[in-house]
Parts: sequence; structure tokens; C-alpha cells
Amino acid sequence: MLGYIAISLNIEVFNRYFLNSPSAYTDEIARTLMIMLIFLGVPWAVKSNKHVIIDLIPTSKAWQSKRVVIELISHIIFIVFSILFALAAYRAAEFHHMLGSTTEGLGIPYWLLLGSLPGIFVLTIVRLLQRIYTLLKTRNATDSQEPINV
Repeated sequence: MLGYIAISLNIEVFNRYFLNSPSAYTDEIARTLMIMLIFLGVPWAVKSNKHVIIDLIPTSKAWQSKRVVIELISHIIFIVFSILFALAAYRAAEFHHMLGSTTEGLGIPYWLLLGSLPGIFVLTIVRLLQRIYTLLKTRNATDSQEPINV
């Protein structure tokens, strides 16, 4: 997708400045694909744990249990945000469907573009639930390996 965006925009620059023949749809397609690429990156970033994280807690072993709790809380907050965002995107898609609004260049209905966002955020929720499951599973595995002091 990113390759198509780069190539099409370079061709558009050539057409606009050298051939004096701009097209109305190239910029619109590139903009739409870039937005979709960014939103599709959210579930991928959650899956691979590559999203933005600010480390405020030391990484020593003494802080490990507190780190797990804070990570669980942050995942739950992210799930709530994803649910709210998916609902807002659904309502926006429904509103644009009611209005019948379309993009200027290609005439694509806005509700089709906005309608993909709830699905993307449902996928994000699934990935967050997988991260929580993995986090709890690895925590339980490390807890069971620690010696019990009597």
C-alpha cells in the first residue's frame, strides 16, 4: 500500500508540473490509503508490542509484579478506548450513510470508508485480549517456578 502511495504521488507530481495535467483522484486515493494504513497499523502494533510506551517503572525484578498490574490496567483502558472509538466510527458511518455524502474526486461514499474503522478496532480489541492472556499466562508460569518459603 505504501509503495502504491509513493509511486502514484510521484506520477501525480510529474503530471501536474511537467505535463500540466493534474488528476483529481490521485491525492484522494493516497490520502485514504494512508489513513487506512495508519489505522491498520494499530492492531499490528498491539500484536507485536511495538506501540508507544513510556517507561515510568524501573525494570528490576522487584518491580515486576507492579509492572504486570500497570500493563493490565493500560490494556483495559486501551480496550475501553477502542470500544468507544468503534462505536463513534459506527455512528459517523451511519450518519454519512443517512446524508449520502461522498468523496469529491471519486465519489466513494464516506460511510464505506468510515465503516471499516469499527472492524479495525474490533481487531485491536482481539489483539489486546491476546496480550492480556499472554501476560497472565507468563506471569502464572513465573509464579509457579518461584520457590515457596515456608
